[in-house]
Amino acid sequence: MKKILLAAVAALAIVGCTQNEEIEKAGEKAEINFSTVVKGSTKALITTTENFSTFTVCGYKTSGDMSTETQLVAGFMDNEEFTGGPDWTHSTTFYWPISGSVQFFATSPQQSLTLPKGYPAFTYSINDDIKLQEDLVAASVTNKNKESGDIVLPFKHLLTQVNFTIKGNTPDFTYKVSKIILKGVKKTGTFKFSDGTTSVGEWTLDAATADYTYTPDSPVTVVTATDGTGEKSFETSGNALFMLMPQDLSGGNIALDITYTAAPTNKVTEYTFNDTKTVTLKGAWNQATNIRYTLELTSDATPIKFGTPSVGGWTDETGTTEPATPTTPDA
Repeated sequence: MKKILLAAVAALAIVGCTQNEEIEKAGEKAEINFSTVVKGSTKALITTTENFSTFTVCGYKTSGDMSTETQLVAGFMDNEEFTGGPDWTHSTTFYWPISGSVQFFATSPQQSLTLPKGYPAFTYSINDDIKLQEDLVAASVTNKNKESGDIVLPFKHLLTQVNFTIKGNTPDFTYKVSKIILKGVKKTGTFKFSDGTTSVGEWTLDAATADYTYTPDSPVTVVTATDGTGEKSFETSGNALFMLMPQDLSGGNIALDITYTAAPTNKVTEYTFNDTKTVTLKGAWNQATNIRYTLELTSDATPIKFGTPSVGGWTDETGTTEPATPTTPDA
């Protein structure tokens, strides 16, 4: 997965020192500046330098370092929106407190953070319409103070890309896929941030499930060559077919229905298969991971075979004739 560097230094103006007695003087360069890095690429339009255009930051003042026992309180930096990357702009200038630390948590697109004891959290649900599914990234930077310099927000992807490639198992056949459905996929959960050193946070999923359907405008077609080669990916460049919750599949709870036709390439309307098959998916969908399944489609074709021909022998029969009648020549 390629790493995307977003050179995004926030344009923050210096204001007078009549702000708040808890901040350093502006003349001592106490303003809080941000830059960003998007780590890993995960439709869902994949977040890249060109399309990463907005993110939201929440910052919380604490008297000491952040821990799982810390109770964060809103009021310092609440849902500050940055737009227009790479030359990011935002509406408010923020200054470092004289003492203590600031904890930063950012999301794109914006999420509504809650403040349980410890790290912030938010709930999220995957859109039922796969065309509206979004990439979701977040960053956390903890225990920063006036000596920390510019804050680099290391955004990481929170969801899982699920993509498919098809190929056929019969040479000189054409396969056309008209629909695929992922069934029994967990769709909602709560994301709780961590300190960002090893992970930006973890999901706790709810029991609710959904079925996600991909119906292309025209069938996705793959032609298998005489040597058996040939494959086709469903998604277009820069997109994921599905953007879904990370989850365990080891229980065999997620099934895939695939509807397709198979026919000889030289007679594409003479189907040997025209129906739906179901397979069970295994393994795990991990956070910030692109999972690609290669589906080998069967043709269910039974070729018409000819055995060794046989040639029957001749039957001898004895023929009979009537005696010839003599003729008398004319006198």
